[in-house]
Amino acid sequence: MERTFKKALATLTFVAAAAITVGASMPHELCHGFLPENSMKIPVGARIRSNFFEAKATGGITEKQFNDVMDRVERLFGPVIAQQGGKLKLNRKWTDPTVNASAQQMGGQWILNMYGGLARHQETTVEGMALVACHELGHHMGGAPKIAGWFGDDWATNEGGADYYATLKCLRTYFAEDDNAAIIAANSSTLDPYGVERCKSQFTQEKDVLLCERNLMAGNSVARLFMDLHKDPAPPQLSTPDKNVVTQMDDDHPATQCRMDTYFNGATCKVDASIGNSKTDYRQGSCVQGTDEFGWRPLCWFKAAN
Repeated sequence: MERTFKKALATLTFVAAAAITVGASMPHELCHGFLPENSMKIPVGARIRSNFFEAKATGGITEKQFNDVMDRVERLFGPVIAQQGGKLKLNRKWTDPTVNASAQQMGGQWILNMYGGLARHQETTVEGMALVACHELGHHMGGAPKIAGWFGDDWATNEGGADYYATLKCLRTYFAEDDNAAIIAANSSTLDPYGVERCKSQFTQEKDVLLCERNLMAGNSVARLFMDLHKDPAPPQLSTPDKNVVTQMDDDHPATQCRMDTYFNGATCKVDASIGNSKTDYRQGSCVQGTDEFGWRPLCWFKAAN
């Protein structure tokens, strides 16, 4: 009896130790990527047939544009991540047809997996691709609210929080290097006048207004991507925000309108991009309901702890 008990105890100890070892070595990856799990695939050179006689490329961005986005992300945010004790590893999966992106942490590496299938989607623009990269960075750097992970690990900011970080912090830094006045002028017809007026009412300096408007371009690109993926019957509008109010925090991907609201609110929050987010206090570096008129995390996914 005693021998049987000791043998069982030894077995349990071995299993527990193995689980701890595996947990320490396995990559801590999010269950979902930038998009919910989907079966869409867009390989290199994919063509679509617009009529019986003609086939044309699906659209999206080129491999050079894809790499240009990744180069800038590595240059701007690699040093920031190093200051926080991590090492940015950006996997450029251009030939992979997957229409998604994801983030993970493993052995001190803060990893972004960026897939060519998403870059080749017809609705993806340079601004949209930059937003996707910023969203994945947001899982690493966006602070609270966090997702409870494996073995009690809570390194990752939740989906709505990563969206919010993308336009609140990351894209303002990313777009600051561009001639935004020229880019906005060339794309003014695509901007929602309601959003433009909000940008102008929130910011007094022209550079900040232009950054806000460029963020609107990015949000519009990925909103069209969401529409195509979900087969939404009508496009989201900045002037008609999602009226749903969650009763508890929603860590998963919000609906299309809710995600667009999040990008819009992040873009129009007056808090400076240089003020970082806290891992525990969602209010730090952010706009807060009851304190700020605009720019706080939308209630269609966010619920503050009591």
